[in-house]
Amino acid sequence: MTAARPEESASLKPYRDAMALHGPGFDATLWRKPEAQQLRFAVALEMLPCAGHRVADLGCGVGDLVQTLAGHPSAPSAYLGVDGQPEMVAEAQSRCEQALPFDTSFAVLDMTGDLSQVADWSPEVCVMSGSLNTMAQEEALKVVAAAFEMASIGVVFNFLSDMPDARYHGKDTAPARRFHTTEVLRWCMQQTPLVQFRQDYLDGHDATIAMRHSV
Repeated sequence: MTAARPEESASLKPYRDAMALHGPGFDATLWRKPEAQQLRFAVALEMLPCAGHRVADLGCGVGDLVQTLAGHPSAPSAYLGVDGQPEMVAEAQSRCEQALPFDTSFAVLDMTGDLSQVADWSPEVCVMSGSLNTMAQEEALKVVAAAFEMASIGVVFNFLSDMPDARYHGKDTAPARRFHTTEVLRWCMQQTPLVQFRQDYLDGHDATIAMRHSV
């Protein structure tokens, strides 16, 4: 499913710069600590379990989520990892050379562009963990809307909250951006009443929202 490099969006540039500096790997995902990444995964999977479902990972990076899912009670029936950087996708694929307990595939796609290839795969759940951080809020919500439309069960995504603990106040998060948390939550509730919200981890530095189509 892998294709040539797509035309680059502005939100991909920080990741391209990080990969040019570090090569394809954890540092190029712009996560600061693996432990925080795993905590975000745990929160997302608790809010919208993936067990037995077709899961699209939008902004999969080097495939950390699929490796987490491989040994998780919430293991999917099938997994599609999508990323805008061919090098990251190639690294993710290489990490999946050993057989996983579910079907696994990858695609090189800019998630801010045409996602029809993902829609054709018929995902039930879409996950966006950290992949919205370099986008403007309006652009990010367009991606969430597109994901929610094509995911038959729902979506779960995280972002940097603008209402964190005081120790985060004034700290530079660039290239990541903080979103207006109450605006994002209000927007989600306009799409569906079936919304879950959490930022009771990482001292409110981060927030996670899950949206479902039905109970």
